[in-house]
Amino acid sequence: MYYIRWDSKNNGIVLSNKIKPEKRIQPPRPVYFEELDLLGFDKHWEYPKSEEPLLWAIGRKYYYKGIFVAEAKGGNIYNKPMLIIEHKCVLEPINITNLLMKNNIALSVLEDEAIDFIQDTYKKYKSKIDYFSVAFSGGKDSQVILDLVSRVLAPDEYITIFTDTDMEIPFTYEIILSTKEKYKRQYPEFRFFTAKPEKKAIEYWKEFGPPSRIHRWCCSVCKTVPFARFINKLYGKSNLNNARILVFEGVRSEESNTRSKYNRITNNVKGTSQINAEIILNWNLIESHLYLMHREIKINKGYRYGLNRVGCSICPFGSPWSEYILSKIAKKEINPLLNIITSIAEEETKDINKIIDFIEKGQWKIRAGGRNLKLKNVNLHFTENSNLLTAIIENPRENIIEWLKIIGDIKIRYDKDSFEGEIATNKITHIKSIRKKNNKHKIQFKVNEIDRLLFGKIKKILNKTTFCIHCGACEIECPTGALRVNPTVKINSRLCTHCNKCISFTEKGCLLAKSISITEGASRMNEKRIATSKYQTFGLRNEWLASFINEPEQWIEMNKLGLGNRQIQSMVAWLKDCELLDKTKNITELALLINKRFKNDELILWSIVWINLSYNVNLINWFSLNINWGERFSTRELVELIISYDPNSKIKTTSNAINSLVNMFANSPLNDKFRIGKLDKKSNIRYISKIGSDEINPIAIAYSLYKYAEHKKRYNFTVSELYRKECNGGPYKQFGISKEKFENILRGLQENRNQIVKIDLTANLDNIFLREDVTSIEVLKLLSE
Repeated sequence: MYYIRWDSKNNGIVLSNKIKPEKRIQPPRPVYFEELDLLGFDKHWEYPKSEEPLLWAIGRKYYYKGIFVAEAKGGNIYNKPMLIIEHKCVLEPINITNLLMKNNIALSVLEDEAIDFIQDTYKKYKSKIDYFSVAFSGGKDSQVILDLVSRVLAPDEYITIFTDTDMEIPFTYEIILSTKEKYKRQYPEFRFFTAKPEKKAIEYWKEFGPPSRIHRWCCSVCKTVPFARFINKLYGKSNLNNARILVFEGVRSEESNTRSKYNRITNNVKGTSQINAEIILNWNLIESHLYLMHREIKINKGYRYGLNRVGCSICPFGSPWSEYILSKIAKKEINPLLNIITSIAEEETKDINKIIDFIEKGQWKIRAGGRNLKLKNVNLHFTENSNLLTAIIENPRENIIEWLKIIGDIKIRYDKDSFEGEIATNKITHIKSIRKKNNKHKIQFKVNEIDRLLFGKIKKILNKTTFCIHCGACEIECPTGALRVNPTVKINSRLCTHCNKCISFTEKGCLLAKSISITEGASRMNEKRIATSKYQTFGLRNEWLASFINEPEQWIEMNKLGLGNRQIQSMVAWLKDCELLDKTKNITELALLINKRFKNDELILWSIVWINLSYNVNLINWFSLNINWGERFSTRELVELIISYDPNSKIKTTSNAINSLVNMFANSPLNDKFRIGKLDKKSNIRYISKIGSDEINPIAIAYSLYKYAEHKKRYNFTVSELYRKECNGGPYKQFGISKEKFENILRGLQENRNQIVKIDLTANLDNIFLREDVTSIEVLKLLSE
């Protein structure tokens, strides 16, 4: 990716590696007359309705010949953005020939490197892969990818697949049709296919509820599943594992923090035997646009209206800007989905102003998608007592006996309205079922005490039995083809290896059950309040913590910082949860150790503090486990999100708790150094971005591992375990450290003479072994000697 500067004379830009920092600009996007007309610029400026772009935009600021000339502020799905005109302009189209000539060398380098990558990837995987494919979405980056691949591979060496979510904008379908026709003319053997979900998108919205930031079921159900099922059907394979596929994608790291951590080649994603190859991972926005101009490839018209990305017409990650544009260019497509969102709001209030507010401010995006689902008397309730699990299922949608096959071999004895039997697991699990009136089933599972962990699997199976709508998300996780869910669930016992991937891919084992559980306020800590008022609105501040660590024995009495009583109370509560004070306000061994070894190292100190808080404070535990790396929420959105997890929360208490968290981020390295809570502000609204960092001291990593071991009560685990979504601690969940950096630190720790960590990272192994004879505090001592 090149640096960029304005070419003011020619109303262009220049890509180069030799641009001085003060001249560099963010990657701009070209702006066309359609966007200007849509926003109302025709009332202020003169410009032609040209095929070529007229000027540039960075975010929502417009530039002509390198000069800032206007800005669009505000706006949402119902309201037009306000234009702030800085200069009256008579716009002339950008000279594309001149623009491309100025960037000819840079484009050639990008193009040559991408072609080399495709050639090398093809050679490397040709004997290992059954099929090469291009993932085509109709967006600019997928157009770049298809053009590049078509220049390297023969048309019979790959296939192109468009996954139609049934939520695309009209211009995407137009570009799909024109692309197929164009490539068919050029390459008669060109193969282009469309994969579709089993049902219309609106039907899934009715079943799952609208997708949200905390439950983005749409990608799995409407993209991944149709793609995998299409491959199976196309090649007549019994499962995706048999059809080994390499997919060339148009992912760019610039698009999001999550994507910035992608590798260029990634194995076993979106399917059990799929490899993704990211050809233009390091390209920026304008480099994609310039390539398309250079190759004279017609772009999706959505970009000409001002969209930064083209995709689903309604998306929980969509911006108010894109929603305004879509309300004008895809009204027919968004209205049915908007009606469902409106009906959800109407369930809670009849106040039209609140309903409009709910939609235009995007409050539905951070709420549980399954709120107010109509389940038609389908219910599940279970109780757990010692080693006995009892479930009452009303109108189950699937046969539980079929699902239980994934745990072990089953022996069942049937009676008229009941059955009983055994499941062969580590120890025999006994089952007893009685069918009650009104299609209710009472099922009991008696588990040997040593095998009580089986309860978690059984609960997931109960969820799947009760709520399954055959979406297929679990089916594509099966590595052997043992599972089929259409038209009903069938498990082939000869193929099933009891890997349980079909129930471990999501927290509740079933995507619909997850919608329902979030709606009901379930969380990892639903037995305790997520938000409390014990810190009032005060966060733990760097100057307070440093002052305490320097003189822990006298800190409260001396109060050198002149804190008020409420601040002192808050600080004491924080120090207890940091494990620096005990319950009786005595100085702990950890506080004395930090005073002796780490008081001058701010980053190690805060690493230790954050690790302890992530286990001891429900709010921080919730933040660590439920907010994903790369996500950004306003403080108000976080309050709404907590209430959706814990419906008994009070708004004021939750708001105060979030304010204390933000206050801590603002006054500590957690904001700018660790970027765990990176803060920014727009229009008096404060936002928190959870970004993470690789710059974590090995001492902190070792401490995190031992704290995780102490909480888990086991000292052997794997790197992969720590990076799984369901993992509830460890360095990745606490700091967002990349796997590559983490493994390098592990290698360094293994060299320590005290043998704090042993690892086995060769031959596809990722085992971590810790010493059971030392505590987390003793590890700090050993590593700081």
